[in-house]
Amino acid sequence: MKINSNHARAAVLGCALVLLSGGAAAGTTLAGNNVSYQFDAGELGLFGSASVVGGNLVFTPAGFSADGPLGFASETINITVMADAGYVLTGFGLQETGGYAGDAESAYATGTFTAIDIEGTTGKQLPVSFNGVNGGGTWTADALIALPASGWGGADGEVTSVTLTLSNQLFAVGDSSIWKNGVSISATALPVPEADTYAMLLAGLGLVGFMARRRAGHTV
Repeated sequence: MKINSNHARAAVLGCALVLLSGGAAAGTTLAGNNVSYQFDAGELGLFGSASVVGGNLVFTPAGFSADGPLGFASETINITVMADAGYVLTGFGLQETGGYAGDAESAYATGTFTAIDIEGTTGKQLPVSFNGVNGGGTWTADALIALPASGWGGADGEVTSVTLTLSNQLFAVGDSSIWKNGVSISATALPVPEADTYAMLLAGLGLVGFMARRRAGHTV
């Protein structure tokens, strides 16, 4: 039996916000598409190494595997995603791949992908559970999180930073074994309309209303 276990301790926003007790400041920042990903590289553990590919945060696992007869491996990491200036976060995606040997029903992968509102004051969280789908010696897993249109992002309601917690577990029973090959996290960020855009929109609506009233007056 082989047991791998290494638990992440903290994730932070910048250098001041400590999300979990006993944590340290995020030491690595990688730029994606209109976002940046912050995490403590010392807590990657079985997730191995991290890079940005196509704007997504990609982990290349190192030894993230479990072997029967009673194999188990677990890892958790926290990533703070921050939108670039002029953008807001709207959702996140997760894709994982791996392989297995032996009985497909005796080797399986599970996990939880959670978004945490770190700008608000109520600790809102959106957890999504996922399971690997086995077939032909490989397995895949995916999860999606859509942020609500309101209620997140603090007083201004604009979500510019969110912490993602990714928790993974692998299980293998009997003569089976299972391993993780890759993890990809995507973040969707959309532009925030500028103040002058709002002003033009309001002015346009006012003009439409004025013209409608004039037409109504002429038709009486």
